[in-house]
Amino acid sequence: MPPDEATLTRLQADYAVSAYRFTWSVTKDESLAQEVVQELFLKLARDAGVISTAQSERAVIFTLTRNLALDALRRRSSREEAMQRFADELPGWFLPSADAEAEETRTQITAALAALPEEQRSVIHLHVWEQMSFREIGEMLGLPTQTIASRYRYGLEKLRAQKHTLV
Repeated sequence: MPPDEATLTRLQADYAVSAYRFTWSVTKDESLAQEVVQELFLKLARDAGVISTAQSERAVIFTLTRNLALDALRRRSSREEAMQRFADELPGWFLPSADAEAEETRTQITAALAALPEEQRSVIHLHVWEQMSFREIGEMLGLPTQTIASRYRYGLEKLRAQKHTLV
């Protein structure tokens, strides 16, 4: 059950600035800290029980803030690692180039990704950039793991076919 508006307003007035400062000290990233604080108050807005049953409101706020900040850092790190792996697999295709031919190839690859059906593009994105397993993606989308694996494979096959017509 969500808390009443007065409680949310009070929590925000009492803790928003402190939570932001704490989050920034953990993440060292202004925009990420802002996202974490926003996520904190969304979480509090959705579930009043997390605060109402606590012995120390402040302790709960900062525990939630810390956990959300660490989760955000892990997600960012995972995305960066996935992007690096992807860049290693397609060397130079997404890097700026003075070579007009290389630039054309990069444009074609970007178009090939955009041309994939949404369900294949989504699965490729979640698996490559968000490092989600096929099982996790299936649970999220309400589909069998084999369906997710098939969409991933079909998407990669289409990208490979596009690559061969480009090279």
